[in-house]
Amino acid sequence: MQSFSEQIVYEIGRKIAGGDIQPGETLPKVEDISEQYGVSRTVVREALKGLAARKMIRSNQRSGTVVLQKSNWQLWDLDVITWLSEVEVKDGEFLIQLTEIRLALEPLAASLATQRATEQDISNIKETFLTLEKTVGNEKEWAKADFYFHQSIYDASHNDLLISMLKLLRKGLIISREKTMSALSLFPEPQFEEPNLEVLQRHKALHDALVARDTDEAQVRAIEIMVRAKQLLEKMVEYQK
Repeated sequence: MQSFSEQIVYEIGRKIAGGDIQPGETLPKVEDISEQYGVSRTVVREALKGLAARKMIRSNQRSGTVVLQKSNWQLWDLDVITWLSEVEVKDGEFLIQLTEIRLALEPLAASLATQRATEQDISNIKETFLTLEKTVGNEKEWAKADFYFHQSIYDASHNDLLISMLKLLRKGLIISREKTMSALSLFPEPQFEEPNLEVLQRHKALHDALVARDTDEAQVRAIEIMVRAKQLLEKMVEYQK
């Protein structure tokens, strides 16, 4: 359960991330925020310290508490990533950037997995893929199952930094996947009979390469999935303009 200060951090942080409070704007005074949320000034000051630690705001006696430019934010902070993923950012920039990061990470994770996976790791990859198959047609369930499938690949890489990075990006990846699944029906590829079959077949090809411990093929299939995901996000953004 969140404390009062954590709730205020979430509310204000999310508004900043979503553009409701713009960089350069000054936040209300501590006493005004205190009255708005029905909490003590001490709680508000603690919340503002949390946002300042994430480099989203800066406070001084002369100008008050000012929202900083996005370039200053601690973008690798778990909360900041979550807020940026959750809010409806009009240009979809953050989710596209997130996919670009995955485009760099996924082939590496797949390559390492083919070389380092234990038999238990391979079993986990098979099991998470079977779960993925069962969720076809349900966007939200697919997005969650897709995360766990890819997590099984990262786990099989036995690279602690890669595994930690994936967990940090979890919320954003699930939201991103939900959006790409929604886009599939709008922008299908003609060689696939059904949009859902496209994404399933791409993941099946990656699964098969991993099980066969085929490093080159696994890298190619991982790249294909990410390139297609980025393409779908870009098309969805253009469609919504």
